[in-house]
Amino acid sequence: TFRDTVLIVAFCQRLCLDVFGMLDYLQTVLPPADGTFINGFDRWIGAFTTDPEECQCLFESRIPVWLIWKPDRVPADMKVIKEVEV
Repeated sequence: TFRDTVLIVAFCQRLCLDVFGMLDYLQTVLPPADGTFINGFDRWIGAFTTDPEECQCLFESRIPVWLIWKPDRVPADMKVIKEVEV
């Protein structure tokens, strides 16, 4: 039972460190970006994917992402900023 207790305590410590690390990351204030900004909608920049879950994660991370799918297969709850016909 001692080994089981050690495993449970180690698992709890790992979970707590993950949570504290995530909270620390969310509270980190990033300095505003400076320089010349380019409108990305006129150019093909960003990540290309065929996975809607990966697309949503990248979008929520503020990474420009292009979902390569047929329009009728795009989930209804997915936010589409611009549709491009290829």
